[in-house]
Amino acid sequence: MTISKLVNELTNTGAKMGVENISALEAGGMKAAHTAEGKLTATYAAMYAANIRPTDYLSHKNRESTATAEAYAERGNIAAMICYTKAERAQLSVKLPKDATAEEKAARKQLQDRKTELLKTIRRGLVTQDKIHNPETYATGAADRKEAIEKLGIAIDTAEKIMQGEGLPEWFDAPEAVAVIKAFRKKYRVPTKQTVDIDSII
Repeated sequence: MTISKLVNELTNTGAKMGVENISALEAGGMKAAHTAEGKLTATYAAMYAANIRPTDYLSHKNRESTATAEAYAERGNIAAMICYTKAERAQLSVKLPKDATAEEKAARKQLQDRKTELLKTIRRGLVTQDKIHNPETYATGAADRKEAIEKLGIAIDTAEKIMQGEGLPEWFDAPEAVAVIKAFRKKYRVPTKQTVDIDSII
């Protein structure tokens, strides 16, 4: 199947879904990803060529996202249309009772995860396309992220050493500050292997 024919098929499929904030081609691609129609690689290639990016599938609240709030919501709605039957959508619209059993809660989560997994699958397919078109970005990205977290570790080590030293104003609660910074390091798993010579910076 040629790309142009695939684009037409995806667009025609998506046009039936009443999209407003995303393209019909994208909606058709989402359905193809769910049903595994044809070659998914070609589907993702067509979506990518239509300027649909993996960052479109990040929440609009994420600073790396390229999605508007409206488009992000519509992607979720289209995914729900694709993944669920009418009966399942009605089921999901009703909250579970407070006395729901563990089995009922697990079944509900499994049902909800179906939509989430579809959106994740599509994003992974678009990430693969992005790697093909921008290999240099992915070749250095991991190293850059590692360097950034190492710099953060050095900065935290430095701050902790300063707090444990002398020279801070009397109102500064050093023990509490050290406890806070240790909790921060633990929560965000910041490395602490780096050491800093405190005498060189004060």
